[in-house]
Amino acid sequence: MIKPKMPSPIHRRVITTSISIILVFTVALGLVLNQLYNKSYFALYSSDLLSAVPQIVGELKRDNLLEIDASRIHVAPENRAEMDSVESDYMAFICQPDKSLFWMSGHAKGLGLSDICQVLPYDLVDPELIMYNTHPYVVHEIAEGSGLIEDKFFVVREVAPQLERLSAIKRKTWFYLGMLFIATTALLYAASYWSFSPLRKLAGELNEIAESRLEKLNTDYPSELEDVTDALNRMIELRKEQTQRYRHAMDDLAHSLKSRLAATNALLDDSALSREMMSKRIVEQVSQMDDMVQYQLKRALVGQRGLVREKSEIKPSVDSLTGMLSKVYRDKPVNVTQDLRELESLPLNKNDLTELLGNLLENAFRFCIGEVRVRTRDTVESYILLIEDDGPGIPEPIRDSVFQRGVRADQLNPGTGIGLAVCHEIVESYEGVISVTTSELEGAAFVIQFPKQR
Repeated sequence: MIKPKMPSPIHRRVITTSISIILVFTVALGLVLNQLYNKSYFALYSSDLLSAVPQIVGELKRDNLLEIDASRIHVAPENRAEMDSVESDYMAFICQPDKSLFWMSGHAKGLGLSDICQVLPYDLVDPELIMYNTHPYVVHEIAEGSGLIEDKFFVVREVAPQLERLSAIKRKTWFYLGMLFIATTALLYAASYWSFSPLRKLAGELNEIAESRLEKLNTDYPSELEDVTDALNRMIELRKEQTQRYRHAMDDLAHSLKSRLAATNALLDDSALSREMMSKRIVEQVSQMDDMVQYQLKRALVGQRGLVREKSEIKPSVDSLTGMLSKVYRDKPVNVTQDLRELESLPLNKNDLTELLGNLLENAFRFCIGEVRVRTRDTVESYILLIEDDGPGIPEPIRDSVFQRGVRADQLNPGTGIGLAVCHEIVESYEGVISVTTSELEGAAFVIQFPKQR
C-alpha cells in the first residue's frame, strides 16, 4: 500500500527560506521608501520656507527687532516683492533661554500660541516634527533672535494636512508592497513547484518500477538529475541481473539435482549392491549434491564471471558422471569411449566443468542409441572438447535456439530446456564458444572451444 504523499521537507525548506527573504526585503524596502518620503517632505519644507522669510523679516522690522541678523537670509532682490505678497502659514518665534516667549509673528498671535516655547527643542539641528495641543508642527531654527546670543529664532508650521497626505502615500506604498509580496510568493511557489516536478516524476517512476509496471527510468530529465537517474538505472539493471541469476541458479540447481536424485533412487533399487556399497554410493551422491548446492548459490551471489578459474582434469569428472548416468539409464546399455590424449584438463573451475559435462552427457545418454564419445583437441588457438552420440541428432534449423532457456530439441520427451542454456552460459563466461553439429556417429556432436590465454 502506497502511503499518502506528504510535502517534501526540502520543498518546505526552500519555500520557507525564500518567503522569509522576500518578506525581509519587502519590509526593508517599505522602511527605506518611508524614510525617503520623510526626507523628501522635509526637503520640500526647507525649500518652501524661503517664501515665508521676507514676510517674517518684515514683521521683525515692524516690531523694531533689529537685533536679528538679516544678512543670514539669502533672498534674491528681484523675488523679494513677489514673496512679500505671499500669505504664508508659517509662524515665527523668538524664545529665550528660560523657554519664555520673547516675540512671535502675527499669525501665531492669532492662533494663541504664546506658550509654544515650552515645547520647542533648543538643540535643533535639522527640521523636526513636534506635537503641540494635539496638532503636528514642523520646527526649524533660523538664527539667534535678539542681541542676546542665547535667544533662539524658530519658524514653525502646522503640517496636519501634509502628514495626512504623507500617511496616505505610505499606506499606498505598504499596500502595493503587500501586493508585490503576495504576487512574488505566488510566483515563487509556482516556480518551486515546477522546479521540483522532475523529483516528483522520479518518485512516481520509482514507485512504478517497484510495482513492476515500469522497467527503468525515462531519460527526459534535466541535466542536473542525469547522473542520479543513470546511477539508479544501473542499480535497477544490476538488481534485475541479480534476480535473474538467482532465478536461473534455482532452475539450474533443480535441474542438476534431478540427475543425482534419479541416480540415488537407482542405487536404492539396485539389489545387486551390498548394503555397505549402497551406502557408500549414496554418500557420494549426497556429497555431489551438497557441492552442487554450494556452487549454484555462489554463482547466484557473485555471478558466473566471479568464480575462480583453474585447471580441472576431465577424466575424473567424466568417470563420475558416466557412472551415475549408467545407474539412471540402467535399462539402456551405453558404451562410453574417451579420447583425452591431446588434452587432459581444461582451464575451468571444477564445478563449472562438472556442470558442463553433466548436462551434455545427460543429454547424450538420453538421446543416444548405445554409444557416447568424449574427445579433446589441443590446437594452436584453442582447447576443444567434443561430446558425441549416435542418436537422432538435432535438426539444423533449431541448432542455435536449443541454447536458449526453455527451448527443447525433442518436444516428445520430458525436459525443462535448461541444461543446454546452462552450458552456453558457462562456456560464454570463459569467453568460449559452444555449437552443435552432426557427429561421425550420425547423432549430435557438441563442440566447445576455449581460447588460449595470450
